Amino acid sequence: MKCWAKNVSPCCNTQSSEHYISKGLFSDKMLYVESAPFLGGTSKEIAKASLTRNCLCKRHNERLSIYDDEAIHYGESLKYCLELSLKRKNSNARKFSLHSRIINCDRLNRWIIKTYLGLAEFFKYESAIDKGELAKLVYSDTSIKHYLHLETTMEIQEDFQIKESVSIAPLEKNERTIGIQVELYGIRLNGIFSDKPEYIQSPIRVKFNEHKQGPSCVVKFK
Repeated sequence: MKCWAKNVSPCCNTQSSEHYISKGLFSDKMLYVESAPFLGGTSKEIAKASLTRNCLCKRHNERLSIYDDEAIHYGESLKYCLELSLKRKNSNARKFSLHSRIINCDRLNRWIIKTYLGLAEFFKYESAIDKGELAKLVYSDTSIKHYLHLETTMEIQEDFQIKESVSIAPLEKNERTIGIQVELYGIRLNGIFSDKPEYIQSPIRVKFNEHKQGPSCVVKFK
């Protein structure tokens, strides 16, 4: 049995296949995967259903769907903002009503950590935080928002495209992996891990301000 959550609670006797990145983030059945270490660093088109690995037991894997759902909700929120923006592009309205979408930051934090744990063996450096402790955070019954420092890394007026693409890269310091960078649907987030509640999370807002009438939509992390 291969399960990165084996020290959190007892595993069951059934091996489960976990997607490298939540399959619900992509609507197509075939995906173009670029420079993937689990493909030997090559780039190729591959079936989404085959982008899995045995790294969790069935019992632990089934408890993660709520966090996959939150990442999908975040992606869908960004797409909603884009569609609303395009719809309003040629509007003659003097002012727009501001639409908002709420992201559960605690659930998204857990998704980021569990995604890292599924990919950790492919990164150059070992985790600065014991992976067993990170696994406990994923399954914790209490909030973990102070155990991960999450921030956007987008520059002002930086060009980006909101589309169904996801990239993952390690964040490194002193030859250790301290977190990961996730670029999901064009928006980059850095997540730095801790094994103690040391971070005070600043509220994150992704605003769509491209109209002369003012902001059109905002995605809020709470």
